[in-house]
Amino acid sequence: MAIYFQYKTYNLLIFKQMKPWSFYNTLFHSEKSGFFLYNALSGFMLELDKEHYETAAGLRDGRECFEPQKDSEFPAFLEEHGFLAQRDDELLQLMQLQYDRNAACFNTSTLGLTICPTLSCNFCCSYCFEHSQSDPEIMSENTMDALISFIKKHKEAKSLTVNWYGGEPTLAFEVVTGLTARFRELYPDFDNAGLITNAYLLDGKWIDELANLKITTIQITLDGSEATHNSRRMLTGGGPTYRNILDNIDMLMNSNWNGRVAIRVNVDKYNRDEFAGLRKELLERYAGKNLVVRPGYLTIPLSHPYGSHSGLSVSEWKDFLFDGYKTSGIVPHGGNFPQSGAVNTCTATSRFGYVIGPRGEMYKCLEDVGNGKMVIGSVYDEEAVRNKDIVARYATVADPFNDKTCMECSCFPVCGGGCVNKRMRMKQFGEEGLECCSPVRYSLLQDLESYLDQRRTKEICDALLGKKEVPDMKQGYRLVHPEQHRHRGVGNPIAKQGSYAGACVPIS
Repeated sequence: MAIYFQYKTYNLLIFKQMKPWSFYNTLFHSEKSGFFLYNALSGFMLELDKEHYETAAGLRDGRECFEPQKDSEFPAFLEEHGFLAQRDDELLQLMQLQYDRNAACFNTSTLGLTICPTLSCNFCCSYCFEHSQSDPEIMSENTMDALISFIKKHKEAKSLTVNWYGGEPTLAFEVVTGLTARFRELYPDFDNAGLITNAYLLDGKWIDELANLKITTIQITLDGSEATHNSRRMLTGGGPTYRNILDNIDMLMNSNWNGRVAIRVNVDKYNRDEFAGLRKELLERYAGKNLVVRPGYLTIPLSHPYGSHSGLSVSEWKDFLFDGYKTSGIVPHGGNFPQSGAVNTCTATSRFGYVIGPRGEMYKCLEDVGNGKMVIGSVYDEEAVRNKDIVARYATVADPFNDKTCMECSCFPVCGGGCVNKRMRMKQFGEEGLECCSPVRYSLLQDLESYLDQRRTKEICDALLGKKEVPDMKQGYRLVHPEQHRHRGVGNPIAKQGSYAGACVPIS
């Protein structure tokens, strides 16, 4: 009896000395794959046998469940990888991530410009959020001169990145060519521009100049079958666009240009079932070419005539992505495993990030283009940024690390607070009908299950092909993510920027 009580006393002492269950743990049982433990802050995931799963469940629930004589290394392993951690230590790690975010936001080594040479558009898309498509203004020579002078003021910037946007930028060919020539004079190494276009005017003249314009990526939108696309992405005067766009993509893909094309399919309740078929068709049509086909999430304000009933909620969006993987094997951009989004930055939060309109007006976010209330200044002014209130709101007030709700969310390390534009509009301006959180908040278990399914398939295939054996579970637990890593300390994030909460991809 004395030996029993000595054992119980020793067991209780060990249990009390262990660090508590991490705030960011997810312990779950997959009927298909087994037992697992995931930590959103460290990015580590373990596979467990049933005994270690039950031990972990006891630690989670605060029960006295650990038997040191069976496996004295297990709690130390959990602490080492952040599954057992003091809350103050986790908050300190988040503080360090906030510092990294601030360092990225206030970095001045790169000047990042999104330039709208015109807000005019030759399309009249039913869901477009911009209200300036009929504005005929094209950036003038004077504005181009003022923009170059504005760029020259950024003496700290060692490099320049440019994205051409609109409106429809292909309506302003001379502006794009003229400015690019001047960019190359200022930055001889300038070689990485992007073009967001509906591609209706992306003809031979444009294609022949893409290399000289240093355009390495092009985003083009096709919204489903020909009939569906033409019903929602029509010319301003009426008329179909699908066939002309496809012909131009054919021409582009058969040219000497060696950049990358991203086909965006804006998905809502009306065309969600067409994405997989269109993706398959395009990938087969352009097999061997540098092309990706991705779904685009449509954010439709409640006040928009298209109606909020047409768009997918964030949870519906994640269901759409999960269904695509389950039925068609479509892996989301960035993979199924939730990447860290804690250092979540974009043009809106970057010190040297600007959106430039055709009159030289400046914004911080693509979503603000054409909205006079969100103009932060003008390239014509000696002090270009006048409305510092908007800049400050984006950089600091919309910082999710300053949001108690975010900081108390167990998904925060992978969500990163989601979209700062929507966050600001919701929390600062009281706009209704917006969801700023990253989709991963609603689908963490689905994402993990998809990752495990994909990983298990790879392990079995590798074993059958003799590449490697299926890992054993002799120890009763093993790391399944990352597969190979260099240990860099407890709770060290695997990646600081991920696919769920990074910079937005605008509608074209």
